[in-house]
Amino acid sequence: MEIKEVELIVFSIKRNDDSLLYMKFYKTGTIIRQGVAAAPPVQSSGIGFNKDKKYFRTLISLIPGNLLDRPLAHEDNIVNDKVEYVIAFYAASDNGFTEEQAHWTKSTGVRFLLDSKSSTGNEVLSFVEQFTMQAVALTDEWYFDIMMKGHFDMQSPLLTKNDVITVPKAKEEKERDYQNYIAQSVSKINGDWTVQPYLDGKVYLGADQKQYAPRIDTSTGNFRILFFPKELSGLQMNFPIAKKPKRKKANIDKPKAKTPQPEPIEKTKVVISAKPEVRITKKWWEFWK
Repeated sequence: MEIKEVELIVFSIKRNDDSLLYMKFYKTGTIIRQGVAAAPPVQSSGIGFNKDKKYFRTLISLIPGNLLDRPLAHEDNIVNDKVEYVIAFYAASDNGFTEEQAHWTKSTGVRFLLDSKSSTGNEVLSFVEQFTMQAVALTDEWYFDIMMKGHFDMQSPLLTKNDVITVPKAKEEKERDYQNYIAQSVSKINGDWTVQPYLDGKVYLGADQKQYAPRIDTSTGNFRILFFPKELSGLQMNFPIAKKPKRKKANIDKPKAKTPQPEPIEKTKVVISAKPEVRITKKWWEFWK
């Protein structure tokens, strides 16, 4: 497969049966994301239609050409606590669609199946980890606003009413999901990553159609995001009018968990297989089976 043929890039990180991260980037600009690539898994997810195509273009510019020559599968001989990294590339839809309803006939990618304590390491795995984190960084602010809308019903100008947001239905599970997100986004898990830049100068539209400015509050000893009437901040922002999408809303398979920091142990032998490029009609999660 050639880079110019790619129309969809899919990222997945799983730990056993938990999906820590699941992302899709379409050439058309549509993006999908669930998770922060850390455990416990954050289940809230979002679909953004017709977003800036710079996300896809940026990722395409980072792909080494020879990565698409053939599928690569790396697997530890002994896997007790499974961690799986997948990056898949798709091209050539034969049914006239180019997004969720597309029938992809051409695909390739990279898959690593490792034990969580594996000391396996090589250039391809390093690229997979770095490339995945670059994709995460591109959508961090958008995913933050997905969380604000899904958990507080506060809409950012980055979102439209056509964007699809899914959060856990049960109240306790929904609260736990949000707390997991905050813990993974504010703590040192992601290198002192902070949400403050995503709040500065921003105004959100509440369910009452009034505008609110967000503030971080730690006065109680806990991290909280509070929303105050815009008049108290002096900020103003224009919210775009949502256009009716020309596509059906598709179900999203929710992804799961991230790899913990590996502990040095005796190096495990890795089996590396390279298969010729294949043309398939399977869905991406069946690609490696």
